[in-house]
Amino acid sequence: MLKTKRFKFVLVAMLMFTMVTMYGSAPIVRAASLESAKDTISDSDLGATANHTIEFDMATQLEQNDYVRVIFDALFNLSTATGTCPTNTTLSTSTTYIQCTVNAGLTLASTSLQTITGVGIVNPGVAGSYDVTITTYNDAGPVEIESAGVKVYILEDVTVSATVNASLTFAVGELGPDSGTSIVNGIPVTASSSSTTLPFGTLDSSASTTLGHSLAVSTNATDGFSVTVIMDQELTSAAGATIDSFSNGVIPVAPTSWAIPSGTLDAIGTYGHMGVTTDDSDLAATFDNGLFDGISTTTPLEVMSHNGPADGSTVDKGLANVAYSIEITDLQESGDYTAALTYVCTPTY
Repeated sequence: MLKTKRFKFVLVAMLMFTMVTMYGSAPIVRAASLESAKDTISDSDLGATANHTIEFDMATQLEQNDYVRVIFDALFNLSTATGTCPTNTTLSTSTTYIQCTVNAGLTLASTSLQTITGVGIVNPGVAGSYDVTITTYNDAGPVEIESAGVKVYILEDVTVSATVNASLTFAVGELGPDSGTSIVNGIPVTASSSSTTLPFGTLDSSASTTLGHSLAVSTNATDGFSVTVIMDQELTSAAGATIDSFSNGVIPVAPTSWAIPSGTLDAIGTYGHMGVTTDDSDLAATFDNGLFDGISTTTPLEVMSHNGPADGSTVDKGLANVAYSIEITDLQESGDYTAALTYVCTPTY
């Protein structure tokens, strides 16, 4: 009996020696490898909250209660993580893994690529390569069926910076029959201007006189621009007589249709007046077709605007026309009248 035991012991020892000789160590039984596996991370920044899309291909179909477990390196934070599982499986999570378990009476096929998503997983705060392991388990035991390890790299975001210089070009141009523009917002332009003058000439009490300017703005301002106009004084003669602002020396609350001055004796503001209109469609609700406003000496009046970058050549997006009309009565005092208009273009970056 003792010889038999010794013989068995020697046989086992010889077998172990042979295996160590062949393999360098005693072989360890491991699960088969998944046919393919990868993890796509939505944000690899340090400490960022990211989503993981894990795709894998199995060689062995999973049956009811079998499961797939995706185990993350311990430096990932899954405390508030959620996710989604393949069809026929149910999600569960822990502080280190996401698991998808096959529902009762169903299977998870090995004939197609499967996807598990992990949502709201916080990355490690240290740059480096980190392991993510995908393993399928037979519920009986449980026993590993297939497994694969993938890696994700966590690193600090790269800051990209650039500067674009602000730009603005504003030009006042001539308008009138000589420039080919004879109508502004439905109002006929009766004479030509220059970029720096509005030469109304000798006024006739029997009709209004209208001149205008073209306004061109080019800018890369994010929120566009606004162009306003203001007068340094009413049109004034050397003797101090004035041609007042439309209408009859009282600027209307809102633009209104052109009206001839009332010419009320001893009410000098009614002897003549000057108004402005614009064809900028951004101000169409204000000026409508052919409406006029008065020009203040204290409050700038907006005559052009746009809500984004402008090229200075596209109508309503950097190009508009304004027209100025003067009409007098026979009571308007004689003399040479002058005033200065100031345009101001204000971009909003």
